[in-house]
Amino acid sequence: MLNNVLMGVQLVLAVFLMLVIMPQESKDNFKSDFSGAEEGSQAYFKPKGKQAFLLKSTKIVSVLFFINAVGLLIVNK
Repeated sequence: MLNNVLMGVQLVLAVFLMLVIMPQESKDNFKSDFSGAEEGSQAYFKPKGKQAFLLKSTKIVSVLFFINAVGLLIVNK
C-alpha cells in the first residue's frame, strides 16, 4: 500500500521536475565559465523574476524527488 503511494508521488515529482527544468534558459557560455574568459558573462549577477523562481523550484523538487526515492528503497527492503 505505502509502496504504491510513494511510487505515485515519485511519478508526480518526476513530471513536475521536467516541467520546472524545461523552461529554464540554457547556459550558452559554458566554455567561458571554465576558460576564465569574461565575454559578457553574467555569472556574478543573481537571477531575477521567473528564473529565480524556476531555480528555487528546481532545487526544492529535486530534493523531494531524492528523499522520496530513498523512502521507496527503504519500503521495498
